[in-house]
Amino acid sequence: MNEYKKKDSTLDDNAAIYVPREEKSEKQKLKEMNFKEKVSYFKDYYLVKTIIGLAVLGFATYFIYTVVTPKPETLLDAAIVNYTFSDETINKVSEDMNKMLVKDPKKENITIDASFYLGNGTDTSEYTMGSQQRLQTYMFSGEIDVVIAPESVFQTFATSGYLDKLTEVLPTEFITSFTDSIFNSTTSDNPVSGAYGIYLDNTALFKDVSNTSDRPVLGILVNSKHKDNGVEFIKYLYDYKK
Repeated sequence: MNEYKKKDSTLDDNAAIYVPREEKSEKQKLKEMNFKEKVSYFKDYYLVKTIIGLAVLGFATYFIYTVVTPKPETLLDAAIVNYTFSDETINKVSEDMNKMLVKDPKKENITIDASFYLGNGTDTSEYTMGSQQRLQTYMFSGEIDVVIAPESVFQTFATSGYLDKLTEVLPTEFITSFTDSIFNSTTSDNPVSGAYGIYLDNTALFKDVSNTSDRPVLGILVNSKHKDNGVEFIKYLYDYKK
């Protein structure tokens, strides 16, 4: 009978499987790599995390900056409705008023916005409706100091009680000098007619864009935070030269 030698299936104690693996530190791993391997390793393990980290840091920095940094105070916000002017003209008016009112450009500014278009009352386009909603929001919140609009549109502002009496904000001598240019109206709360606006069709800025049947009128909002600057704007427009 042949005897078969049994194979020893037991591994030697020194076999590699029993040799404890030495965990290498990140520093050791990088030290053993060449440049290309290091670049590949970085892309695989750190690039995405780094990008996400930088994005989060950037957002956090921007958020903190916008919250902590005070917004410039708008010393005059004038809304021009239904009149189109060139950017050059609007920039000139803005620059002139900046020179008159702004002392610290980092903390103060002027806004002259001629982008409002309300149409003729029958226009229901998306742009017109958006302008109307935006204008009403600014009026209610007290963000607008002065509004200029054709008389037909301006009348609705006066009747609704949005405007302050000019006799309460303008110097008496100014009112006396421009009596023929005063826009008088009643309001929904006051049946007694008062001076709520001043016509601008004789000013150099509005003379060429005026319609004799629907004259441009300026008024100061009753909830304006800078009525004195609104007065200065009226004086400026009457002295304006192209």
